[in-house]
Amino acid sequence: MERRGRTPGRSLVLIIEDDAGVLESLSDLLASRFDVLSAGDAGVGVDLAREHRPDLILLDRFLPSGDGLAVLETLQQDSRTEPVPVIFLTGDADEATLERCLEMGAVDFIHKPASARELMARIDRALRQSEQQRRLQILAQTDGLTGLANFRALTVRLEEEFRRAQRYQYPLSVVVIDLDHLKAINDGMGHDVGNRAILALANQLKGNLRESDFAARFGGDEFIALLPHQTAQEAAVFAERIRAGLRTVGMQRSDGRPAPFGLSVSVGIADHTLEVPREDTDALMKAADAALYEAKREGRDRVVVFGKPASHPPMQRH
Repeated sequence: MERRGRTPGRSLVLIIEDDAGVLESLSDLLASRFDVLSAGDAGVGVDLAREHRPDLILLDRFLPSGDGLAVLETLQQDSRTEPVPVIFLTGDADEATLERCLEMGAVDFIHKPASARELMARIDRALRQSEQQRRLQILAQTDGLTGLANFRALTVRLEEEFRRAQRYQYPLSVVVIDLDHLKAINDGMGHDVGNRAILALANQLKGNLRESDFAARFGGDEFIALLPHQTAQEAAVFAERIRAGLRTVGMQRSDGRPAPFGLSVSVGIADHTLEVPREDTDALMKAADAALYEAKREGRDRVVVFGKPASHPPMQRH
């Protein structure tokens, strides 16, 4: 087994091949253009794929330690390796076998022995296609204005985070943030000013998220943050930073003159904990929405934790 680190700007290719001679020659050939990981055993190859998440895998169709198709199936059942394109290396010319490889999700196959030119061309094509799919997936899950995740991505991530919180028994908080009076801003000063207000809130969110946190634009004026390992009371500290930070943002009219208003948010927070578990993500979201409704009912510009009395925001210093 050979381990080599990633180099910025170079793709990482994992080769899983039991023939030591073939493995060495492929590694030497690819090393001129790619970072290379290699394994002569199916189990070791799968472990390397999970650990390093390569950009492409060259997989021997027949391995003494495991059938190549079984290895592919294992890779596809793991979220860490499922997106990685796999090219089969095979000496089998049987069309039915090759069709089976493609049906199971391999992007291509290469007959052994292959010329260096053919090998590089097929790898390049697979990497281009994979990058195009990755970019399309990002676009499909990204809000065009703010660059945050969109509703589709939020739905998937919320389910994932909730399952992890249940499995590993740690708290998970949902923070629902509503930009106050966006309709009035749009109607009175134009959608370009409204968009700048939305971007100001998005930037506050981005600046306060931890690496493990997740934020999405849920709708026109509503944002949601998922905070793993945070109780609702801890999430309230995060939300207060967002609220206070946004109050300091100076808005301008379309003509550049200062706008006669400040920005504020109403925030509702709920959590899933060992002490107060939620049945599912719907129950968690409903609790956060109820807290948000309470924040609006109490006059907006405040943070409310579900099940706790609504408190008035601290006086702003001028």
